[in-house]
Amino acid sequence: MGYSPFQVISNLFKPGKHTNMSPLLDVQAVYRLYREMKQEPVPDVYFPEEQALFKQIFIKVKKANVNNLTRTSSYLDIFKKHPELHWSFLAHMVSRNAGYHMTDIQNDLLSHVMSHTEQQSLFEFLERCNAAIFEDAYPQLLLYENWKLTGRHSFHLLKKFNVSIFMRKLWADYLKTGNHPVLTTALIMNEQHLIQNKILSSPNLNMGIEKWKFFLQDRLEFTSILFPYGKQSPSSLAGLSVSHFEKVDRRIQLGKKLYRVLFHPNVYPTALSFSLHHPHTGSREDYWPHIYSSVKKRKHLFSPELRAVWENIHYDDPSSPDWFREQPIEVMSPLLTMTDPHHFSMTRKWKARTTILLKLKRD
Repeated sequence: MGYSPFQVISNLFKPGKHTNMSPLLDVQAVYRLYREMKQEPVPDVYFPEEQALFKQIFIKVKKANVNNLTRTSSYLDIFKKHPELHWSFLAHMVSRNAGYHMTDIQNDLLSHVMSHTEQQSLFEFLERCNAAIFEDAYPQLLLYENWKLTGRHSFHLLKKFNVSIFMRKLWADYLKTGNHPVLTTALIMNEQHLIQNKILSSPNLNMGIEKWKFFLQDRLEFTSILFPYGKQSPSSLAGLSVSHFEKVDRRIQLGKKLYRVLFHPNVYPTALSFSLHHPHTGSREDYWPHIYSSVKKRKHLFSPELRAVWENIHYDDPSSPDWFREQPIEVMSPLLTMTDPHHFSMTRKWKARTTILLKLKRD
């Protein structure tokens, strides 16, 4: 006996299974959104003023999508003007980490175990993911800003920006409900499905390094997402370790947990203060200058600034099909619940790791 889409999504929602899970949207609301997303789209009509708005936003996106530094700064600028856009601050902080991972490729450790070609290929992979997310998300944020300034609903223009029907429906819903966690979760889902569809699943993907190397670093938690916070200097570190990067569902769950960590009352105020007072350079010296240095020093770990080691690159990626097109109802399940991580302090772990790296360097 078959199950209806409503029954399928109902079976996914089992409150109480994990004590640290709390409801986000109810089953009926998720099913309604899914049904609306699957309806035949009505042809859009774009008036001259909307065409002008599209061109204006297109130019802004292109100017800001130069490198990791410009993208990271743009996310923060939007959040300062519209603090209800939680995702924009989360994107800023995660994009900072993307910059750190880019410059890690040129640090004393990886530069000795990877060839120049491998380093370049891994950087280009990280850069493409960072740029693809920005190209998709930043027009959404700018259209929201325009709506606040003018009161005119122009989110149908997202179709011209090749943004998924998934987000077009979620923005329409957000303007009615003002539900920040739902919008943030939707943006997390959208960005991860986007890079899965556009980059990670591409038959043309050529990272230039053997996949086992990349995933070995993943398994060893070489990459972690860190949020500096606290009133003391050096900052404490909150965050989580990346694992199973290749699986879209795991990345979505990680994003949701990072959202809860960043906006935790013990983290958010000082994490925001850090971001406002420490411009992003790509060097880990930004948050731990007692350990890292953007210039080579005997008693510090080398963590260069992004501009010093990588040049800007530009991709003319063709638009990809809407990732939501063939998705079953199960894809909506992240909208049902939110997970609160019990442990998110990374300070002690990072101190131990950097102590080992410093000892290896001096020996």
